[in-house]
Amino acid sequence: MAAFQMQLLRRVSYEAPSWASHLRAPEHGRVLLGHLPTPLMPWACPALQDLGVKWSIKRDDLTGMELSGNKVRKLEFLMADALSGGYDCVVTVGGLQSNHCRATAAAARLAGLEPHLVLLVNDKLADKDPGMEGNLLMSRLLGAKLHMCAASDYYRYGGNLEAADELNLQVARALTKEGRRPYVIPVGGTTPLAAWGYINAVQELTEQMDATGESNNSFDHIVVAAGSGGTTAGLALGCRLSQ
Repeated sequence: MAAFQMQLLRRVSYEAPSWASHLRAPEHGRVLLGHLPTPLMPWACPALQDLGVKWSIKRDDLTGMELSGNKVRKLEFLMADALSGGYDCVVTVGGLQSNHCRATAAAARLAGLEPHLVLLVNDKLADKDPGMEGNLLMSRLLGAKLHMCAASDYYRYGGNLEAADELNLQVARALTKEGRRPYVIPVGGTTPLAAWGYINAVQELTEQMDATGESNNSFDHIVVAAGSGGTTAGLALGCRLSQ
């Protein structure tokens, strides 16, 4: 366990899976933030067995307490990119209780960068203290700088992912004018670079199936929640290339 803990937070090089070697691999590697690989566990459900359905769960909720979930796989690559570029802070955007924003704040602090969170709220809350509940409590304990953005501004720019990214860029521009060097992460951490997190997860899943003697055809569907689509993009590309 001690040896494992010593490995965390190091920036290491990254070698793409053989089936993705024709793609341009992340040149700055990744920062080891997550407790990987996560377990692959059978889901014992009698109702599903009666239907002839075999289910397993990839326990990405166990990637780490403050970083739990799919976010850490993306953030490992994004934090490595930020560190290699000499940035001194990270800016990202999401809803008031965004899991992505909380995870980004934790990853940034672990990497030695100051986190700035652009949080979208209804107009009545834009000029008020947002409180200390849920993810906000964790973000504030991590010392994240909170920038509240009114919903009316969000809808004025289109009320979509591009609108959120524009509000994110506005905060980044303000920080740049103050002499800071902000690394901008869009909604959900969804970028081509971050997709490598789940391309790598497909390789991890394949290795776990091989270790149990299962063939690649053991699973014919992967079910995943989707928000900004970055996790889905990485999984889809990984599954396609690894066939």
